[in-house]
Amino acid sequence: MSSIVVGYVEGWSLVPVGMFQITYDELSSHLDDVTVIDVRNRNELQADGQIPGSHCIPVTEIKYACGLDETTFKARYGFDKPGPDESLVVCCKTGVRSKTACDLLQAKGFKRHRIYRGSFSEWEEKGGDTVKPGQPHEIEFSDSEEEEQQSCRVGSSCTRNGSSKRS
Repeated sequence: MSSIVVGYVEGWSLVPVGMFQITYDELSSHLDDVTVIDVRNRNELQADGQIPGSHCIPVTEIKYACGLDETTFKARYGFDKPGPDESLVVCCKTGVRSKTACDLLQAKGFKRHRIYRGSFSEWEEKGGDTVKPGQPHEIEFSDSEEEEQQSCRVGSSCTRNGSSKRS
């Protein structure tokens, strides 16, 4: 069985178990070198806190977010839209939703994403710095945006520009 390395940050180890993983030690020492996407809901981040510098894109919005242009993405999520070759780390509370988000990112052409399976729970247990309460980017939906967002949830039918798609 051969392994294909799709990208790495020098000094990081890659664990070929179907998806590249990152450990607490690796992430904590390279936090400034990656974009951390926390896929929990905004209310969870506010209540539980977040890893410093992480950005909230709920797992239910990943596909939608990938389809946004750079300006709309930044207005909606508060940071520059990452490109498919940018180093990303995906986390959630315990690692389950981050796996789903990584699968969606891969389907959208992202090549350098890693999953932090320990996620926020392990980060806290190991004494990592946290921002409490969490501070997800506040967004304001217009009525049409909110309706479209609701229709483009993971596993739901997605209607855009008059055409219907299964998401």
